[in-house]
Amino acid sequence: MRALWLLPFLLLALAQVPIGVNLPEGSALSLSAEEVIFDLAQAPYPPPSFPYAYAPTTPKDPLVLSLFSNLEGGWAVEVQAEPLLAEGGKVIPPGQLEVRVNGGPWFPLGPKVVLLTGQGPSSGYQRHFLELRLVLTGKEAPGVYRGVLVFSLSPL
Repeated sequence: MRALWLLPFLLLALAQVPIGVNLPEGSALSLSAEEVIFDLAQAPYPPPSFPYAYAPTTPKDPLVLSLFSNLEGGWAVEVQAEPLLAEGGKVIPPGQLEVRVNGGPWFPLGPKVVLLTGQGPSSGYQRHFLELRLVLTGKEAPGVYRGVLVFSLSPL
C-alpha cells in the first residue's frame, strides 16, 4: 500500500477593484404648505384703520422652508411674486404681500426678492420659518384674488 502524502498548499489570490464616487451637485427646496389663503370674511374687515396687515387664515402657523445644498460656492433662495389678480382686471400689487424670515423684519415681496443666502454645502436640511401677511390700504376693490409665489434655490 502506498501512502499518499498530501502536502497542504496555500492558494493566495489578489484582486483589485477600483471604486469611484460621482456625487452630483444637488439642491432641494420644499415648503410645508401648498397654498396660503387670506379669507377676510373670517377676519375683522373693515379694520380699525388703514393700512392694515392681515395674517393668513390658512395655514395658521408659519410656512416651514426646508433646504439642502451641496454647492461649493454661494447660493441664494429667491421668491418671485406675481400680482394678485381678480376678475375684471382688479389687481393687488405683489409689494402688498410682506414676508419675514425666522422672526426678522417684515419686507415687501417685489417682483423678485432674495430671502436667504449661504456659502458652501449646508449641513443637512436647514429649516427656516416664513411668515406672510397681506397689507391692505383701503383702496382695494372687493373680489377673490389669486396669485403665485415661486421659490427657487440657485447658485450665485
